[in-house]
Amino acid sequence: MQVTIEKMVYGGAGLARSPEGVIFVPRAAPGDVVDVEVFDRKKDYASARIVSIVDPSPDRQSPSCPNYLTAGCCHWQHIRYERQVQIKEAVLRETLQRTGHLHWDRPIPIVKGPDAHYRLRATFHVRGNQLGFMRERSNTVVPIRECHSLVPDLNAFIPEGNQLLKGFAEVKEVHAVCGPPVVASFDGRLTGAENPRIRVNNCEFEMHPDAFFQSNQFLLEDFMNEVLDQVGPNPGYVLDLFSGSGFFSIPVSRRAKEVLSVEANRVAVKLGKLNANLNRARNVTFVGRDVEDALKDAEVKPDVVLLNPPRTGCGKETALRIARLAAEKIVYVSCNPSTFAGEAAVFVQQGYELERIAMVDQFPNTYHIELVAGFRREKQGPVPELI
Repeated sequence: MQVTIEKMVYGGAGLARSPEGVIFVPRAAPGDVVDVEVFDRKKDYASARIVSIVDPSPDRQSPSCPNYLTAGCCHWQHIRYERQVQIKEAVLRETLQRTGHLHWDRPIPIVKGPDAHYRLRATFHVRGNQLGFMRERSNTVVPIRECHSLVPDLNAFIPEGNQLLKGFAEVKEVHAVCGPPVVASFDGRLTGAENPRIRVNNCEFEMHPDAFFQSNQFLLEDFMNEVLDQVGPNPGYVLDLFSGSGFFSIPVSRRAKEVLSVEANRVAVKLGKLNANLNRARNVTFVGRDVEDALKDAEVKPDVVLLNPPRTGCGKETALRIARLAAEKIVYVSCNPSTFAGEAAVFVQQGYELERIAMVDQFPNTYHIELVAGFRREKQGPVPELI
């Protein structure tokens, strides 16, 4: 059938309407008129692939990534970058309204940079002693030679990694991080004698391929500054949840009385302690515990709670426990507007006002949206009970 793409949705597809209902079309652009073939039909919607583009959107461009068609990791590289950013802002606003019932009509500042060669970290899958990416919506590994989003040193590592794979048996994943130099983990077995270090806003961080670190080399300073602005100049006692290796804990400690950082990943906790020592941050304490479990028996009274959970969010029960701490501020760093919106609604229901939202385009040419949101406690009455 022939359809017109109305808009893009979170998840990367274009949305079209037909006499048979809503259709989601990957690799589309707003305004495209396309012939499509339905490949999956559900009760309320269908998914279709483009057979031909009848009338292309003015937002279209030619993808430059060599893996666009084979691995499909740059979902939106066929859309002009400036238009991508506008689409993401619209998707964020709509998600807040639809999922969290939060109407946000105020400006959303946007942190963005170059859309190529930005990634400092990569996870490669392995097929036949070759590094590759997982093909979109499949379990098939596609070997690659280079990637449009990786920093040059990581691209240079790919043939080297292929050679190193010959010395390892049954490796499924390779994690690599670039400071420079590049250090890689072959299912936990490291290459390189030392971990790379990177300096951001006069803070020094050691990195490890098996520990999370912010990915976009061009946005590190501005991303950090946005979080610091929302935390405020004199935050007092800060509880940093899902703290990783201290990317936010360390700079926040320079203006806080004390920072308690909670992180489940043991490698990240070890790095966090090392980074605290590197930066002489004596008022930061790293605790290696699952955040949900830690909050169940927490007896802390923070002035600010800072959290940066994985894509799945912190969960509504954990959000309730955070609200129950009754901190004056909550600063939420999210990489998934859908889970954020549901948990933001919990904070609002428990007496917090959403004060600011900034969008961080951490992953250009993809549908992924990162944001930093600040909440302030309005009601100073009894601490809410857990539902």
